[in-house]
Amino acid sequence: MGDLEVIRFADRGRSVSVELENAAGGGRYDGWHEAEIVIETGFVGARLPVHFTDADLADLTTFLAARAVAEEDGAPPDGSVTDWPAAGRSAYLRLRVADPFVVEIRDPVQSGVTVSVPLQLRDDWATRAASRLDRLRTALADSR
Repeated sequence: MGDLEVIRFADRGRSVSVELENAAGGGRYDGWHEAEIVIETGFVGARLPVHFTDADLADLTTFLAARAVAEEDGAPPDGSVTDWPAAGRSAYLRLRVADPFVVEIRDPVQSGVTVSVPLQLRDDWATRAASRLDRLRTALADSR
């Protein structure tokens, strides 16, 4: 995992990650972060620009915290769906809490293409992802 990785969903053969384009996390516009969605599978390898705010990072933190609690409680996947960042501004991830966990990469604004990546995530993935995201958010706040 790189220092600029916002989130990473991965199993043995596939991954979807979101990586900041610079260490300061800043973008062309005040308050926006520029990043790339990186898709790596045996079938698809792609990079797609994505833009999000600190509020979007807080939303992702909330999603991961809820998933971590569900993992700790041993709750089975419930089929819920979350879009991150919120749909409509740029490309985004649709996160489907199922077995397997599915990440859909949607790009309605530029290409109109959707890629679906089913993943067998490891136990405690949400707890680890939340911890990494918390460290990144702290580093971003400190760099301003």
